[in-house]
Amino acid sequence: MDDIGFKVEEHLSQLPVRRKNAKTNTWETIYADYLEVKWRMVWFRHENVEGTRTVIKDKIIDTKNGFAYFELEVTDSKGNIEIGVGSETSSDFKDYIEKAYTKAYGRALAALGYGTQFSSELDEADRIVDSPVSKSEKNDMAVDPITEPQKKAIYAIYNSLGYSEDKIKKIIQRRYSKPDSKLLTKYEASNLIDYLNSLKSQTIEHQVD
Repeated sequence: MDDIGFKVEEHLSQLPVRRKNAKTNTWETIYADYLEVKWRMVWFRHENVEGTRTVIKDKIIDTKNGFAYFELEVTDSKGNIEIGVGSETSSDFKDYIEKAYTKAYGRALAALGYGTQFSSELDEADRIVDSPVSKSEKNDMAVDPITEPQKKAIYAIYNSLGYSEDKIKKIIQRRYSKPDSKLLTKYEASNLIDYLNSLKSQTIEHQVD
C-alpha cells in the first residue's frame, strides 16, 4: 500500500504489550511499535476519498453491567470489505463504550492493510487497546480477581459463538490452567475476552468468504 502521503514511521508509538511466555507460563512485558487507531484513520482517509462505508453489524451496550461490544464492517474505496470486533468493560475504562468501538474500527482498518504490522491487538495472545496503559495494567495482574462485568462479557461472547459451558471451560483450562472462569485474574479475563473476540472475527470472515 502506497504511503507517500502518509509517513507511518512518524506516527509510531512504543507501547507495553503483555505476552505469556509458553516456556515459563508467566506473563512478560515487551515494547512493540504501534500505530494508534487515530493515525490509521488519517491514513485510511488520505487514500480513500470516496465510496467508503462503515456499518455497525452488531452491538451490545450493557450499562448496568458495564460491558460494550461492537462488530463493524468497513469498506474502502476499492470495494474491499473487512470486519472488526471489539469489546471492553467499565472495570478497565471509564469510556469503555468508545474504547470498544475504537478497538473494533481499528481492527477493521488493520485488516484492510492500514497498520497491520503495527497492530498488536490483532495477536490473540496480547492485551492492548488504543491507549498507552489501561487501568488494569496499573493493578497487580496476578492478584486482582475477575470482575462481574468481565464474567458477563465472557458469557455473552461465548454464547454468541454457540459454545457450550463445557467447551469454554476446556479453553480456560488449556490457556490458563484453571477449571473455571470464576478463578481467572482480571488480566486473564481481559485476555480471554480478546481471544474469544478473535475467534468471532474468524467466524465472521469465513461467513463473508
